[in-house]
Amino acid sequence: MELPFEVLIYLFKYLPKPDRKSASETCRSWYLAANAHCFLKNKVVVLYKSILSDEESSPLKIFENSPIIYSNYYFNEVEISNKLNEFWDRAGENIKCLTFKNCDICEKVFVYILQKCPTLESLNIESCKDLFMSGRLLEGRSDGLLVNNLDNLRSLSLSGNQYLTDALFSRFVKAAPVLQHLNFSGCSLQFHLGLVKKFYPSCTNIFENPSESVLTFYFVLQFIISHANYIKSLQFSNTLIDGAALKTLSEVENLKLNTLEVHFCDQLTNTGILALTTHQASLKELDIGLCSRVTDQSLVHICNNLVNLEYFNMQRCRAVTDLGIVELYKLKKLKSLNISQCELITNNGLEKGICAEENSTLEDLDLNSLNLDQTGVIMISEKLPNLRSLDLSYCVHAVTDTSIQVIFKNQILLHTLRISHCDEVSDAGLTGMGKLQTEVDDDAPIMSNYDEAQTHNKIHLGSRAEEEIVRDAKRKRDVMRMCEKLSMDSYTGYSLARLKGLRVLDISGCNRITDVSLTYAFTFKELVNLNLSKCQQITHEGIGHLVRNCPSIEYFNLTDCFNLKDDAVKEIVRGLRRLQQLELRGCNQLTDKTLEAVRSHCKGLKFLDVQGCRYISPELVCAIGSLPTLHTVLMSKPGPYITDGVKNRSPAPTFLPALMRKLRLH
Repeated sequence: MELPFEVLIYLFKYLPKPDRKSASETCRSWYLAANAHCFLKNKVVVLYKSILSDEESSPLKIFENSPIIYSNYYFNEVEISNKLNEFWDRAGENIKCLTFKNCDICEKVFVYILQKCPTLESLNIESCKDLFMSGRLLEGRSDGLLVNNLDNLRSLSLSGNQYLTDALFSRFVKAAPVLQHLNFSGCSLQFHLGLVKKFYPSCTNIFENPSESVLTFYFVLQFIISHANYIKSLQFSNTLIDGAALKTLSEVENLKLNTLEVHFCDQLTNTGILALTTHQASLKELDIGLCSRVTDQSLVHICNNLVNLEYFNMQRCRAVTDLGIVELYKLKKLKSLNISQCELITNNGLEKGICAEENSTLEDLDLNSLNLDQTGVIMISEKLPNLRSLDLSYCVHAVTDTSIQVIFKNQILLHTLRISHCDEVSDAGLTGMGKLQTEVDDDAPIMSNYDEAQTHNKIHLGSRAEEEIVRDAKRKRDVMRMCEKLSMDSYTGYSLARLKGLRVLDISGCNRITDVSLTYAFTFKELVNLNLSKCQQITHEGIGHLVRNCPSIEYFNLTDCFNLKDDAVKEIVRGLRRLQQLELRGCNQLTDKTLEAVRSHCKGLKFLDVQGCRYISPELVCAIGSLPTLHTVLMSKPGPYITDGVKNRSPAPTFLPALMRKLRLH
């Protein structure tokens, strides 16, 4: 008996996206349920490095003939030609969001696309230099009539286009009278007043005669002034916007922004930030990351005035100290905070700031590369119980077996955890096997510390590196014995396995992690993204257990895990049916058997990196490039190969030209 359609939709709402996608392949009724409108409106069709044509084998034909109507399309590094006109004729009226990134598209085809998409709400044209190079796009009355139907356009992104001018921008906005979101990130936006005087003499109507040579902040500002009641979101990241320009923008009458991104704007000063906090108190999202001139003064005003802030990014604002960070406790609605790479922030600032009291609102916290110790991590874990995403990468002295145990105890809602290059973490911390149950108080957090006093009393005649190898081997053996002796329910340590909803895990560079952790601490049914790069002690034994207990992995990074052999890759490609990206760079024991296994079992692989795998032949790499789903293969440059310790200087093999578009040589 089949379940009713409404019941299927209700059940699918509880599934994560990868599971819902797999469920849709079961039967037609499940396929239709997984593509109901409540799910479909957020789905994006991504066409990356695909060959698009009017032939039946073209990927677009699949969506053109599909009974499911898709509204969002993302074209990345593809050629858009007039051969696709039939697709726009049939699907254009249903498209709501359209993105072109690094695409080869001519002006005539682009205008035709706009004509066929009358309900378009979001248009993103990123780094398509050929489209803007001539400066003639949308020029003339006839072309203007073609795009006058963009009345529904709410969001326009023209980021990364160095040839954008005032005239080109003017032609776009004339066709879209109710724009709310504008993105100029990475554009050559000019702020010098001398250019304004040169191209716009006094008493000149700038909207009638916009410059065809430069893109000026002055022209953009005049547009914002004339549409202040509509504009809600602005992005000027990676431009030369300075304090004076931001001050002028913030003071625009009737402008009430919800989002402002000025990421990597090195000219931005406190003057602009102070004006922003005074006049734009409605802001909910603010990104001032990599703005090196921002200081504590700006942060104090942000915390005092922008009380509605929910997302705040101040990554690598290196002038910010604890004096500014302590003010963060005033942002009661803050859900996402990025204070990574701010080298002057310490435990004291966090203790008086976000950890001043228990905070159940904050969900996303990035502390990458901060100078913290383990007491700071323990404090964060105890004060922020509802974290969903936590990044502690490069907090070398803060993430230890002791502090990681407290995270596993308190942050059971985490779906993203990054502790990259925290090399003090070992198997003891991840498995929770530091001490036996009889050795600790039941109410106290379990700290996975080893009593290594007995080894300290011995005189070691080898080098310090050799002594560390011996100590690691003993640690691995002891933890393995504990794991074999005790079941998961019979010890009081806190294992990584407690984070049942984990989807993204990055423990790259944690070289004390071994097969013991992969065997006893990795049981995640929803884990999609796993980074084990530079975990050089793992072998095919641990990989086998990992694959069986984490079947949903799609993105797997094993870079520089040089103890892995072909058997490990065979386990991966046989067990991970959803695998899309596999990085094996530097795994120099792999041979052609690895590629044969990939070719036999990976039906959905899109990205493969085998750089530095010296025993893998370039001929076979070229052959595997013919897999239909594979769009990128990274391999080392062909050159002298080593055979039996002797360099073979025979000519490099001949590559098939049709496959070279998929191969990147490094």
